[in-house]
Amino acid sequence: FDGSAEAAAAIRCAGSLFAGREALVLTVAIPARDELPLDPLGDQVGRISGLYRDWDEIAVELAGRQALSGCELASEAGLKARSLVASGKPAATILRVADENGAAVIVLAAGRRGALGGLLGSVSARVVQQASRPVLVVPGG
Repeated sequence: FDGSAEAAAAIRCAGSLFAGREALVLTVAIPARDELPLDPLGDQVGRISGLYRDWDEIAVELAGRQALSGCELASEAGLKARSLVASGKPAATILRVADENGAAVIVLAAGRRGALGGLLGSVSARVVQQASRPVLVVPGG
């Protein structure tokens, strides 16, 4: 759950389809090294200065709040929800967490559409292409 209106709609859709089922509401905290495109020298400065550490702590804290918000939406939608925060690149982290938790289905929003993502956002496209389990992609709007 990334906090977007599209992700909220995906949660409500999951609730209508899977009411009463257990749901894991995942929010991914993206580490500084993946979010900040620094050259090799800048990367060293980020590590030594503590910028990466501070960024990562704040990202996890914000992701925790977002996951709880998504969990509330899921509960309101009729799911037995629990929240989880995991750090990493979004698509890979979604797939890893789904595997670790034996998810029956991955539900996510189509995301932002762009030239690289085609009809799906780049995260949802990667998840669909690489998943070993069913993926429900809920269109925006």
